[in-house]
Amino acid sequence: MKKIFLAGALLLALVSCQETYELNTDFTVPTELSGPSDLVLDVTSPTPVELSWTGGGAADGGIVLYEVLFDKQGGDFTNPLAVMKSDQGALPTLTLTQAAINTMARNAGIKPEATGTLLWTVRASKGGNVKTCQQVGHLTVTRGEGIDNIPTKLYLYGSAAEAEGQAFRTVEEGVYQIFTQLKDGAIYFKSGTTDDAFAYYIDTTGKLKEGSSTTAANASTGVSRITVDFNTMSMKVDAIGSQVRCIWGATYNNIAVLDYIGNGRFQGEGDIVFIDQSRPDTNPPSWLSWTEERYYFIANVNGGDMCWGRHDSVSPERPVGGEDPSFYSLYEFGWSQWDHLWKMSGSLDYKHATITIETNKDNLFMHTFTNITSI
Repeated sequence: MKKIFLAGALLLALVSCQETYELNTDFTVPTELSGPSDLVLDVTSPTPVELSWTGGGAADGGIVLYEVLFDKQGGDFTNPLAVMKSDQGALPTLTLTQAAINTMARNAGIKPEATGTLLWTVRASKGGNVKTCQQVGHLTVTRGEGIDNIPTKLYLYGSAAEAEGQAFRTVEEGVYQIFTQLKDGAIYFKSGTTDDAFAYYIDTTGKLKEGSSTTAANASTGVSRITVDFNTMSMKVDAIGSQVRCIWGATYNNIAVLDYIGNGRFQGEGDIVFIDQSRPDTNPPSWLSWTEERYYFIANVNGGDMCWGRHDSVSPERPVGGEDPSFYSLYEFGWSQWDHLWKMSGSLDYKHATITIETNKDNLFMHTFTNITSI
C-alpha cells in the first residue's frame, strides 16, 4: 500500500510540474513599422539602413523571433524577394547594407538609375506559431549606375590570366572569387566561355563595367585572390603566399607544406602521426594531456598570417566517413590557436597522405586527403 501511495504522489508531482512549466505561445505581432521612405542608393557606402517596429510581443514577456519579408510593388509576400532574420533574431530591428537593398531592387525589376518601391513587413514566431504583421512598409529607392545582366557564373580571361576561362567560385549572389597565378598583362571577365558571352572589366576609377575593355594586372602579379562584386561594382585583389601550411593545433608544427600548383590548387605531402605523450618521437609538449589530432591551415594573405579553418557552424567532431564535402570547407579567420580546428579521421594516424586545397571544387573552397598509405 505504501508503494502505491508513493507512486501516486510521484505521478501527481509530475502532472503538477507539467502544468507549471507549460509553454505559453501567446503573442501578438507588431503594430507599427518604421524606416526610411526614400533612399538614393550608394552601394559603396558603409552607412547601413535600419528598419524597426514596435508593438506586439509575448503575453508572458518571453522572446519572440522576427523575420523581415521584402516584396516588389504589387506583391503580397507569398513569394517574397527576400526573407531576413532581424538583428540577433529577436531584436525589433533589421540593419542591412545599401548593397543588399540594391540587390533586392534589381530583383524587383528596378533598373539602374531608375526609381521604384520595395514593400516590407514583419513575420513573428514563438513556440512554432507564426503570424505576419498586417502593416506594410514602403521603401522608395533610386538605384545608381550598375549592371543588370549579372551572370550566374564568371570566368577569368586576359593576357595576365593563368589560364583562359578559369572559373570563379560564387560566394554569394553577385559576388565571385578566384585564386589564380597572375602575370604581367591585363585581365577581364566573362559570363561564359563562348564568344557571345557578356564581358566585364574594371575601369580607371575602380568601377566594374560591362564591355570588352581590360584591366591592368601587372601591379598584382603572383598568386592572387580576386573578388568581383557586382553588388558594389568593385574588384578586390589579395596577395596570397605561394605556400600554405597544414599544422597541428597544439604545437604549430607542420603536417605538410602545400605549394601552389595551378588552377586554384595548393598541394603537399605529409606524414600524419597524432601527437601523444606515449609517442616521444612526436615531440609532445610537457603540458599536453590529450592526443592531439586537430589541425588547420595557415596562409599568408597580404603579408600577414591568416587561419584557413573550420567554420563555427561545422561540427568539430572526428569524421567517421560519409561526410558531405562541405564538412571540409575552408573559411578565413584571424589566427587564434584553439579556434576553427578540425579533428582528423582516426584512419589517418600513422599514414602518409597528399593534402590538397581546392579553392573551387564544385563551388566549394575545401581540402582533401588522398593517396593514403601506411608509414
